[in-house]
Amino acid sequence: MPLLTPETVRQVLHDMWGYDVAGDDAERIANMAGALATGARHLSSLGLAGIEPPFGYPMLIADAARLAAEKR
Repeated sequence: MPLLTPETVRQVLHDMWGYDVAGDDAERIANMAGALATGARHLSSLGLAGIEPPFGYPMLIADAARLAAEKR
């Protein structure tokens, strides 16, 4: 996995949003992003297939049907 460097973080934040961050902050952001990317690679091993997010489309449809039935 490519390493996200503090210099890359600083450049992206500056170029895209005009933010200037200190070196220590850029280093912390780069470390956090690296940890998130590493963790994301292991999500499939948790056995979450078939579990919808709490506000996914099927849940919203079921909630709408429940609310419509209560109004009748």
